[in-house]
Amino acid sequence: MVRKIKAGLLLLFALVVSLSVAAESVDSSESVQALYGIYSVEDIERYRGGLTTKGDAFNQLNKQVEIKDNKFLFWDGVSYEDPVYEVQEHPVFNAEGSVPSSVERYGNFYGYGQGRDVITTLNVYEAGLNEPGYVFEVVGDELWFFFDGWFYRLEKMSSNDSAFSFSQNSGSCLSNETRG
Repeated sequence: MVRKIKAGLLLLFALVVSLSVAAESVDSSESVQALYGIYSVEDIERYRGGLTTKGDAFNQLNKQVEIKDNKFLFWDGVSYEDPVYEVQEHPVFNAEGSVPSSVERYGNFYGYGQGRDVITTLNVYEAGLNEPGYVFEVVGDELWFFFDGWFYRLEKMSSNDSAFSFSQNSGSCLSNETRG
């Protein structure tokens, strides 16, 4: 019996690892182009511990992030000329008791957008670097950014193209208060 349980757990682990490796990029420039625009931070919530103070986090309200073909500008002034954008889709793991690795913990792990079947991310790279500088979850016409224990919900203010929605299943409880 113990062998069967161990084999089942090993099989479950192998399945989780293989699915995370198989999370493929959405190879469509239309997907990225649909995300071009200016986004404003509209909601902020604490979702876990971190070093950023409440005051510092809430100073980002109404700050903007620009996503353009030839430029990325983050709210703190970081700017990438000719950025590399990558849209990826990641499977949602619903197996009871499975805990994803830290790089596979998206908003649904912390209680945001749990109704989604797929997690879509926008990875923003500085030209010439292999590590994404910023990773946003794409939920409808919003970007979700998780950083140092704080959740930032960014709404699209303007774009050059018509609105494009990646997901309609994005239920969340949002407010300007700290989650308890």
